[in-house]
Amino acid sequence: MTRPLTAYTGRAITFATMHGKELLAHDAFQNTLGATVTAATGLDTDQFGTFAGDIPRPLSPGDAARAKAQLGMQTAGTTLGLASEGTFTSGFGLLVENSELLIFIDDTLGLEIVERSVTTSPVAGGRRIISADEALTYASAIGFPGQGVILQGTQNHLTTAHKNITQLEVLGDTVDALLKQRQSVVILPDYRAHKAPSRAAAIRALCEHMAQRLATECPDCRAPGFGHINVEHGVPCSFCGSATQAVAADIQGCGRCGHQTRTPRNHAHADPEWCDHCNP
Repeated sequence: MTRPLTAYTGRAITFATMHGKELLAHDAFQNTLGATVTAATGLDTDQFGTFAGDIPRPLSPGDAARAKAQLGMQTAGTTLGLASEGTFTSGFGLLVENSELLIFIDDTLGLEIVERSVTTSPVAGGRRIISADEALTYASAIGFPGQGVILQGTQNHLTTAHKNITQLEVLGDTVDALLKQRQSVVILPDYRAHKAPSRAAAIRALCEHMAQRLATECPDCRAPGFGHINVEHGVPCSFCGSATQAVAADIQGCGRCGHQTRTPRNHAHADPEWCDHCNP
């Protein structure tokens, strides 16, 4: 079966990454678009901040992803770029939420397309430890070494991150050494894409959504990238008739000409629990 031609068939796209994210995009972009995704050589994306906290993350996720993509394109000398940015936040109890953002930039067409996802991470958040045994127990519980860990040692308000630990023995020895130096030690998951299988899966899924979206043309200007951009709230309450926060329709849009379409959801009324009037 011959793959339909797309705007990106035979094109090279640069993924701004140090951690193998181009591999997560490869199949979707090749199979859906006929495009090749590669990483920019010698790119330092850590300059925009790290999960370990040794380099601050001053930019918003969207601004950081955009800056990464533009730097990757500049470094590789291409006009097509990809970049992603993830954040992890702790909710109630042990729940950790992974918000992921993927951006695609086409300088020639003036396109900037963003896909987002929010998933629950199966990996417990970090914690302070006072022994090597605690570190080994935590690491084993989250799937080490497949799921990586990072050690943070703090002394005199100076924090140092210890990454790329791949053996339990080395992990235990590193903790012992830090504690002997009277450092405060925290162990936390390594959320970098090549060290976190669950995050890699989230990025791979976003790449599949992005490839499908880039294969979809705008019905007005024919530019690639037409897809879901927003939702419209306001389904009427089944009790009082007031507009609620329930989603009434999905909004699809073009990243180039601004054309939009509205697709209603099949909900004539909403439960009063969504109504600010009935349930303030």
